[in-house]
Amino acid sequence: MSRFIFAAAALLTAATSLASDPALKIFRDDEATDTVRRSKFYLVAVTDPDATASVNGAETHVYKTGSFGAEVNLKPGLNTITVSAARGNDKTSASLDIFYDNSPAKPASETPVTNLQKPLEIVSLPGAYLQFGNGGDRLGGSKMNYIDPDIAMTAVAETPALYKVALSDNRYAWLPKEYATAGGDGAETVNTGSWSIANTGKTDRITISLPKRLPYYSRTLIDPSTIKISLYGATNNSNWITQRSETEMIDFVDFEQEESDVLTLVIRFKDKYQWGYSVAYDGNSLVVDVRHRPSSLKLKDLVIGLDAGHGGKYPGAISPSGLTEKEVNLDIILNVADMLRRKGAKVVLTRDGDTGPSMSERKKTWHDAGVDIALSVHNNSSGNPLTTMGTSAYYKHISNRAFASALHRSMLSLGLKNFGLTGNFNFSLNGPTEYPNALVEVLFMSSLPEEELLADPAYRKKLAAKIVEGLENYLDEVKRSL
Repeated sequence: MSRFIFAAAALLTAATSLASDPALKIFRDDEATDTVRRSKFYLVAVTDPDATASVNGAETHVYKTGSFGAEVNLKPGLNTITVSAARGNDKTSASLDIFYDNSPAKPASETPVTNLQKPLEIVSLPGAYLQFGNGGDRLGGSKMNYIDPDIAMTAVAETPALYKVALSDNRYAWLPKEYATAGGDGAETVNTGSWSIANTGKTDRITISLPKRLPYYSRTLIDPSTIKISLYGATNNSNWITQRSETEMIDFVDFEQEESDVLTLVIRFKDKYQWGYSVAYDGNSLVVDVRHRPSSLKLKDLVIGLDAGHGGKYPGAISPSGLTEKEVNLDIILNVADMLRRKGAKVVLTRDGDTGPSMSERKKTWHDAGVDIALSVHNNSSGNPLTTMGTSAYYKHISNRAFASALHRSMLSLGLKNFGLTGNFNFSLNGPTEYPNALVEVLFMSSLPEEELLADPAYRKKLAAKIVEGLENYLDEVKRSL
């Protein structure tokens, strides 16, 4: 998940340089501004791989990619940094002026929230989702979950992009304005009707009859393995929960009336591990489909979704030597796909060339193919470019932690630095609940030593083999739990 892309400040060559002189390009990682607010400046440049290089007269290591760099301590005000590259008697030099501004930084401004003078009745549109607060970052606000269209809610406040909606008397969430329209009859409290549980052959299905569509919040627990779905504006009036056939995944279903207008559905599993679920309305009935465990956990019997991040006009991070994240991601994923196919697995790729499908298109590809499990590969970009930064894995839902952890442990077995295992990650491809999924941020495009590794096709195959190993380790972990 690239956090920044190296941008060329200038291609600096001596005015008297000859064709035989080594190339020299200086890059910047701070949006190409000449003013910085940190006393330590990381200079990154590229020359020919067979050249030597120096920064302010001190020789520095040149990687096989031609990249090199140095940490420069700045004094307040204007600083001139001299960079040179040499091959024998041929030399290219350039200088870079950096202004270090050490004055106090202005505090970041908060997004203004305005209370509506009169509550606004709204209805959700296709693609709507709820988020916990009105904050955000490059991945957007922290999502609760997606919700169906035609759910009536009452907006009580707003920011330029969001409505604050009342879910119940005491609970609120935020809904993007682009996924709402005026209308509806407000969020009145209703009584629930009958419940039923049935085995459909591929899922265990729970159906709850309601007089109208209500907003909901679903989440997973792992000890014990459980799904909880809170219905807002609901009071239990279901005097029977009928199970019509033997279930495969569900042990039992119960409810908790958490507040007078918040009813929580509790679904307890027989297995330790989950294989996905969906929540949707059929008319006004809430339907929860819990996927059965695959009949076999052998790779040859599974459908595995693979995603190479970025692509097409979206290059992702670009390393100093010009290596693009999209091409590295794709090469690793194609290697993973080849290895899995040789083991008999069916593979579903979101892209197999230099295309850039949207996040919605990638998720639809996996959903339509009925993948059993899925993973996405990216490479990171941030931090100190002169050091190794490491590998990391990510998940959104706690039920996917074991899968992400298995991938992460496998990558670390290569001797890579541990950049972390991150939960509640707001990446779009980690959002679906219909199948287990995880994201691997393999290495850092911005790290000069890791750029050198990523530029090596043989090493990319090693990385791919470790991703496959992590997947197999997770499946073995699931088998041992049965």
